[in-house]
Amino acid sequence: MQNNLWIIIMVVIAFSAFSAGYSVAPMVEVGMIGGEKKNEIGLKSKVDKDMEKFYRNLAGEDGG
Repeated sequence: MQNNLWIIIMVVIAFSAFSAGYSVAPMVEVGMIGGEKKNEIGLKSKVDKDMEKFYRNLAGEDGG
């Protein structure tokens, strides 16, 4: 019985670690966690005026 308990504990730990590994990479990419202090949080790509207008039209907002 004690071996079964350790097996279950190890499976739960392995699954939790695997799931946490998938959530850390996106947080580092957008700047939520990491060693570098920045004032902006979000994607680091620049959007020009034409692309901004395109996305506003997709969302149904009036971009002007």
